[in-house]
Amino acid sequence: MPKIGFDARRAFLNQSGLGNYSREVIRGILAFHQDYKAFLYTPDTSKLFRDVFKEPNVRLKRPKRNRKQRFESTVKPLNPIQAYQWRNIEIVKSVIYGKIDVYHGLSNELPTRIDHFRGAKVVTVHDVIFKVYPDDFPRFDRYTYNKRTRNAVKKADAIVCPSAFSANSLNMHYAVSPNKIEIIHPSIQSAFYKDAPDQQSIQRFTNQWGIKKNYILCLGDIRPRKNQQKVVEAISLLKSLDIQLVLVGRSSGTYIDSIKSFIQQENLEEKIIWLNSVSTHDLPLLFYGAQALVYPSAIEGYGLPIAEAMLCKIPILTTQDSSMEEIGGSKISYVKANDVQGIADFIQSVVNEPSSFTYNLTEEERWHFSDERQAKELNNLYKRLL
Repeated sequence: MPKIGFDARRAFLNQSGLGNYSREVIRGILAFHQDYKAFLYTPDTSKLFRDVFKEPNVRLKRPKRNRKQRFESTVKPLNPIQAYQWRNIEIVKSVIYGKIDVYHGLSNELPTRIDHFRGAKVVTVHDVIFKVYPDDFPRFDRYTYNKRTRNAVKKADAIVCPSAFSANSLNMHYAVSPNKIEIIHPSIQSAFYKDAPDQQSIQRFTNQWGIKKNYILCLGDIRPRKNQQKVVEAISLLKSLDIQLVLVGRSSGTYIDSIKSFIQQENLEEKIIWLNSVSTHDLPLLFYGAQALVYPSAIEGYGLPIAEAMLCKIPILTTQDSSMEEIGGSKISYVKANDVQGIADFIQSVVNEPSSFTYNLTEEERWHFSDERQAKELNNLYKRLL
């Protein structure tokens, strides 16, 4: 039975983003390719995800200090020096000692000493946005991300990218051979494959969050490249339109202050609903209840909300010249990233003529977003490397 090691830190400790990706990859391999024995490397687990990955062919690998604790740890977290030593030295020792066949770093990095490991080395590099939009990242973070990415792409036998756009960006900034890159689109969480919720459930959810009218959805971390302010500016051009804008995302830096200042200046308080985060379980309710998704991010490695919205078959507006066109194709609408009037025109059209934006997905298109498809493509990659 081949042994595969996963960097499972984010799978256990992150609720969204890279955490979702890591969980979907591991779950998919365990569900559809049970001939592997999986070793999950994480410094800790959390209460939220302590019951995942309990299959008999799974082994949890943790630092010696809390190895006997199967689930949530109550001991003091590793200090930075201990964390560095464990992630870059101890994991490699464990991988070698355990005779792992494939080690897959799921979040842009590999241990610095992974070259001592003679098995197959795979890394998923989601994006290099820190190179394109440096102002979105603190200086130390940019330095760290660059160092980790450079180490990973140099030492990996194969690099998984979530889109051709992301692969091209990686090649541009790190001169990676295209022969080393495997483009594997990420899967969408199973919650989006269930039947559409009934209107009563949607109504209860929207009432809970103070959403009182038809609404346009815009979600993603609140930061300049995500362009949420452009959507708010578009709403200001449509003050007579009886609709709300629901903004979902964590905030950092001063960008949110700029948005709030504009909202106050234009007296838009009644039109804007802020949600810091929504649980995975409730996300389909949020999508199905929306008139449309507006996702104006200037650049994304993939853009999961677009695929999620497509599974819910709601109208979508996103930006040109990034990975989003790989996802949406001709089924959705596009504008330039800073086209406020274009965003306003789309919202106006969705409200006035919703039937003109309807579309359906074929079974093949739905399967392309599934964990089974992602697991199949990853399994093919692993088999080639073994």
